Amino acid sequence: MRILHLVSYSLYSGPLPSTLRLACAQRSLGHDVWLAHDTKRGAFNAFEESADPHVDAASIAPPQKLTLSAKSSPIAIWRDVRTLKKLLKQDVDVLHVHLSHDHSLASFALRSGFKGVRIRTIHAGRSLENRFGQKKLNQKADGWVVRSQEHLHRLQEQIGVAREDIAMIPGSIDTNLFRPCSEEIRAEARAKFGIPSDAQVLGHTALMAGRGQEELIEAAGLLNHPKLHLLFVGRGEDEAKVKAKAQASPVSDRIHFTGYLQGNELLEGYAAMDGAFSAQAGNDASVRAVLEAMSCGLPVVAVSEGALGEVVTREVGFGVVSRVPEKIVSGLSAFLNRDQAMGINARKKMEIERPISLEAQRTISYYENRMKLKS
Repeated sequence: MRILHLVSYSLYSGPLPSTLRLACAQRSLGHDVWLAHDTKRGAFNAFEESADPHVDAASIAPPQKLTLSAKSSPIAIWRDVRTLKKLLKQDVDVLHVHLSHDHSLASFALRSGFKGVRIRTIHAGRSLENRFGQKKLNQKADGWVVRSQEHLHRLQEQIGVAREDIAMIPGSIDTNLFRPCSEEIRAEARAKFGIPSDAQVLGHTALMAGRGQEELIEAAGLLNHPKLHLLFVGRGEDEAKVKAKAQASPVSDRIHFTGYLQGNELLEGYAAMDGAFSAQAGNDASVRAVLEAMSCGLPVVAVSEGALGEVVTREVGFGVVSRVPEKIVSGLSAFLNRDQAMGINARKKMEIERPISLEAQRTISYYENRMKLKS
């Protein structure tokens, strides 16, 4: 079948990495797959990575270029609608939209008729808020994919469709890329980031606002365990605040910052860790950073809410009831006294339940089901 994914996002973060992996995996199954993303934005901050080189490397863009930006002018939006109509006439079987801007464009483009199916993935909770006609927009689809049980219940309540009409397909990971490292690589990574070889390192990726970094630092200070070290990977708008919090902490000498890492350097960041921390799913319920850590064989300390609570079970990590520092302390203590089998369990869970090949197969099966119902 021919599949067209639309993702109006310009950064290699949020929903774009997971959608690009899905599209490439679907192509590996023998399908003709295109993916269009936001190509308008050209200026990026030091903590942002453009999606352009990743999409270009995959050679997966459609034959006609779409701007696909939520910040486009009315004229540019009209051009996108016209281009999308042309693309859909090229025997497209599935139009898979991932964000509200994509969905809106599709609603205009499909007015001229479309024999295929339109599928919508809900990536973030804000797409389920009843504002600006969001409910009406969400109803305009032939099928829906959600990443968590929480989103499934919210979507079903919002649009009033049967449970079997919605596919609950959680986020996946490339288990061949993210994998446990050797002791030699681990030692090299520790040396690179200035971390003692005998430290117990809990890592956190991205310094975006409100991700629980300051609460984690405060919890580490309250516990003040001599072996516990924190490793912050990435950059972000909260970087200055987090570093100031770290400098004022009684455990400041045990808090490390790597800066922005990508590619093999990101793998080195995970190699230096013994576990990972996450306080929220961020802007994509696939919880990519948590899946990366678990695929690398790392247990996770996480706030047990939404998609995080669904993936971080007691066999693979430690759930805490909230991001209040005193509550996080309990997770840190449990991490320091963990069963070493947890990391092995985390890796196995990713290999069995979350490989990208499985997501691709499940999504294709769902497409086929919706196409059959529509025909």
